[in-house]
Amino acid sequence: MQKIEIAAFFVARLCAPAILLLCGNTLFAQSWTSVEPLPDNFRSDHSYGFSIDGIGYLVAGQTNNGYSDAFYSYDATADAWTALEDFPGDARGYAIGDDWDGKAWFGFGQGTNGILNDLWVFDPATGSWEEKASCPCDARMHPAFVAIDDHIYVGLGNSASGDLNDWWEYDMESDTWSEKPAFPDTQRHHPYQFGIDGQVYVGFGHHNTEIFNEWYRYDPAGESWMEMTTLPDQGRVAGAQFAHDGMGYALSGDGEGHTSMPTGEFWQFDPLNDSWMQWPSHPGMSRWAPSSFVINNEVYLINGMSMDPGTFDYMDTNWKLAMTPAISHDAGISEYLGETVICDAEPLNVAASLTNWGSDELTSVQLELVVDGSVVLEQTWEGNLASYQSAIVEMGSYAFDVATAVNVQIATPDLNPLND
Repeated sequence: MQKIEIAAFFVARLCAPAILLLCGNTLFAQSWTSVEPLPDNFRSDHSYGFSIDGIGYLVAGQTNNGYSDAFYSYDATADAWTALEDFPGDARGYAIGDDWDGKAWFGFGQGTNGILNDLWVFDPATGSWEEKASCPCDARMHPAFVAIDDHIYVGLGNSASGDLNDWWEYDMESDTWSEKPAFPDTQRHHPYQFGIDGQVYVGFGHHNTEIFNEWYRYDPAGESWMEMTTLPDQGRVAGAQFAHDGMGYALSGDGEGHTSMPTGEFWQFDPLNDSWMQWPSHPGMSRWAPSSFVINNEVYLINGMSMDPGTFDYMDTNWKLAMTPAISHDAGISEYLGETVICDAEPLNVAASLTNWGSDELTSVQLELVVDGSVVLEQTWEGNLASYQSAIVEMGSYAFDVATAVNVQIATPDLNPLND
């Protein structure tokens, strides 16, 4: 673990407040990397993204030219997209899908002929789509849609008559639908959802002026719902979501004002502990209706719209993040959290956010406050941080009486030189 520093500059005035200006950032505060945009200037919202056998796919969506039936594949090794034969169903936006057992299931949304309730399956082995039985439910846009254990669970969304909270099960083997107990909270559209170990998780979303942060689990065996731990942040709508390696993830989306959040928030849900943990935000402001998929343990964020350009517009940049850091230091200072206003010679509380950037086991780290080359404060943090998890470290207080450059740094010797 090399020393990782945040530099801060203090401007002090006698008998008056002084302002602390941060003039640096950590080496690993930005761990997302850019990937190639789609060809044909294809920029979209509400496209369905998925990956099967190491290949990424993106289908349909709404564009500046209206509803689309375009279909693309992505080669992660070459960082290159290829246009495939168009999706054979109605061109559409506001659709939804999920993959199961090597095939992708896709449907619903809105096309030029109105709101849809159809269902399709894509087999990458043949490169072909097959239409299945339509849902005998209300046609709808952006519902919840989870494929798991040879079944698909669909519900919520908005129909021609408004938001819904009904819940349906599709049997892949028999190609039949059946209605199940309704979602137990307010009807809504564009929720987040994923399936883990035979359970379906659904929540967030939008209804009228409300945007939610509540979270629920549906047990298919018992046909029952249970409320889980609420997201410890603002409500959100119209983001991307996926399950990976036993965890669920909620990526980006609009916040409570139904507008872009200041950062592209990324949250992990642990179903065993019923807990949420924040991961590194994607670059820029959050995105409305982006797509995502996972290839080789990396999550990709594709397209969507954001206020990031200054006006609400389609995004030209795509990003990826390693779900397990491949190369990094064991730990880093990800943020300075001390006071930012001081008075002459008064003690200033010093704190920092310590983040695990790749250590398999991070349990003890020593932090230092260095002023003019001398260590003036030391604090040892002890605990247990998983990858990308952070902890706040209170280092104590120090009185600054002149303008000076200050470093908050990690002094612990390297625990694993192989991952530097």
